[in-house]
Amino acid sequence: MRQMRKYTLVLPFLAAGILATSCNKMNLTGMGSSTEPQTTTATPNDYFTRTFAQPDDAELLDGTPQENLKALFTAAGPEIINSLGSVVITDEQYQEIKTFTDNLVASKTTEKDKYNAICEWVHTKVKYNNPQNNPENKPYSNDAYEVFKNRFAVCQGYSNLMVVMCMTQGIPAVVINGYLNYGSDLGHAWMYGCPDDTWYVSDPTNGINSRLMKYTAHYSELKPMQADVDIFKDDYAVYNYYDGKLNVKTVLAKDFSFAVPYSVGGFVIGSFNPSVDLPEGLTEIYLGQNIMTMGEPDAMNLSIQNFGRNLQAIYVHEDNPSLMDHKGVVYRKNGDTPELYYIPGGMTSVELLPMETIGKNTICHHKNVKEIYFPEGTKRLDSWAVEDCPKLERVYVPEDAEISSGAFPKNVEIIRGIPSGIKNITM
Repeated sequence: MRQMRKYTLVLPFLAAGILATSCNKMNLTGMGSSTEPQTTTATPNDYFTRTFAQPDDAELLDGTPQENLKALFTAAGPEIINSLGSVVITDEQYQEIKTFTDNLVASKTTEKDKYNAICEWVHTKVKYNNPQNNPENKPYSNDAYEVFKNRFAVCQGYSNLMVVMCMTQGIPAVVINGYLNYGSDLGHAWMYGCPDDTWYVSDPTNGINSRLMKYTAHYSELKPMQADVDIFKDDYAVYNYYDGKLNVKTVLAKDFSFAVPYSVGGFVIGSFNPSVDLPEGLTEIYLGQNIMTMGEPDAMNLSIQNFGRNLQAIYVHEDNPSLMDHKGVVYRKNGDTPELYYIPGGMTSVELLPMETIGKNTICHHKNVKEIYFPEGTKRLDSWAVEDCPKLERVYVPEDAEISSGAFPKNVEIIRGIPSGIKNITM
């Protein structure tokens, strides 16, 4: 029998993730190797010698999201769950729910029986917020305590409350966000629990009680994309599960540059999507062959826009199949037409690759950029192509490029032609 664990209550920092109701603030806990990541030196470019993490024989998480999360949770174990993650609750509220849950499961002798009783109670006693159950459209909250008192919620609230009730009984439980597929993917929240040291998947909203995590085919309609728990930690970073991949959530290294490790805990890291401010002195990041994504497909919603304000460059290994960089600006590979993905927040001078059309909000909400170079091959800049860049002073635009009204903020100097020292780039 597992010893009873003490759980820490933590508050959320930023609403983020797949659902508007999900959060991603977690304690810096977890498992992982403290071995220094191996690095390899790539071919020098015009500026310096780049350093990237070296590939190793770690396991590639290339299965379904269900299989990937199962592999991580099986390896890490239930010990990683020692807090309520992003669930918001006071000590007094927690104690009230604990007293109630103690009585609810008083007759149960095993953790599994307690777990099932909690799931059944949440499913049957909490009403889903819809016009039928809430015809007056009264306000509701997905906070665990509010759901407990008012008995109204959507999926996030069901899961938040069940996690709290489980944790009051010493049963590790974690909120999962992802998709529910009944013909099409719908944003959804549910939870994983580990009574009696066995992982189960439960969806209290829909009355799915306890399906063994190891049989992924039994819950194939639930596609986990984000888990509200830190899975691994080493001397360099904290890692969680995001977008179906092992992700760098927090950078701990204090140097001016950081090579994202290739693996941790025996698994390949596939995502760099921090949800905590990067160290203040960190200005350069190196993404190896393993990093497939930096978060949301929409570049305007990347979390690193908020948490990497001092970054001056991100460099990508030339063999990365999904991403590339040009002069520290990150692009997604898209056939012969790279797609602008991320301009580091601390970059003051931006040199772009050719894009025939610079559409609305291609560059926006950048607080430090002072000058932008649009190379030959740029044919048109639409209205509001560049917006909310308060320090922008000048832009360089090819002689033959069409500039729509309002393409740039007011008082920005527009200089026609490519200045000396800036090379023409062809793709």
